[in-house]
Amino acid sequence: MIISTTGTADGNGTFLVYHGPYREIIPRMAACGYKGVEMHIEDSVCILRDELWELLRAYGMRLTSIGTGAIYGKRHYNLVDSDSSIRQAAIGHLRHHMITAQPDHGLVIIGLITGRMQDCTCREEFFWNLEESLYQLDQLAESYDVQLGFELTNRYEREYLIRIADGVEYLRSHNYKRILLHLDTVHMNIEEADIRQAILGAKGYVGHVHIADNDRWYPGHGHYPFLETLQALKDIGYEGTLALETNCLPSEEISAIRSLENMRTMLGQLK
Repeated sequence: MIISTTGTADGNGTFLVYHGPYREIIPRMAACGYKGVEMHIEDSVCILRDELWELLRAYGMRLTSIGTGAIYGKRHYNLVDSDSSIRQAAIGHLRHHMITAQPDHGLVIIGLITGRMQDCTCREEFFWNLEESLYQLDQLAESYDVQLGFELTNRYEREYLIRIADGVEYLRSHNYKRILLHLDTVHMNIEEADIRQAILGAKGYVGHVHIADNDRWYPGHGHYPFLETLQALKDIGYEGTLALETNCLPSEEISAIRSLENMRTMLGQLK
């Protein structure tokens, strides 16, 4: 499993670990010891991809994944909207992220951009539109040779597909080639009655994992059972990314250093 930090060009707020221009934060990530980064990008059309790719190569880092959640709040792009033009805008938006992720065959997260019940008329329309949108995205992901991670969130962010068992059942009923589940310790802490058993039941369906303690600080600051989760992931043969979607408290550097140190220690304790 590769430990990946998170970064965003948005310099405001405490969400995610690193904030600032790529040319400033990527060298700092590498100096801290990270080999992977998950960039949270508002719009891939608006970034200098060549600069990002060149920086990653220069510092021996890999773009493991791209976070896409900001666009739902800012433009309301989503995959289930009753308005087909909004659905197509969301698909086009994610396609550009696939281009950004292509050199490292990274994963593009489908999280808040999935949409909510309020974006359509009923449960049936939600799932009908979601299925249609995901099949289009799956075909695009195959053409760009990237992966898609369908994020299982919590009841406060989405009404359906919030538990791991529900996500597994949904994927089993469809023939997606490039879509797997994206787990998040914060969401699992809210929704799963037995986190270990839920993960064990998802063998073969986990494509990405977000790591943060229950309070969104670095792992080890709160009380989330990381050893149980990491052992379950190892037991199902998961070899993908553990992306640190933590805040940057008490500072970016302390959050980054303690996250990496604590995760390495816990991974070393697995059986």
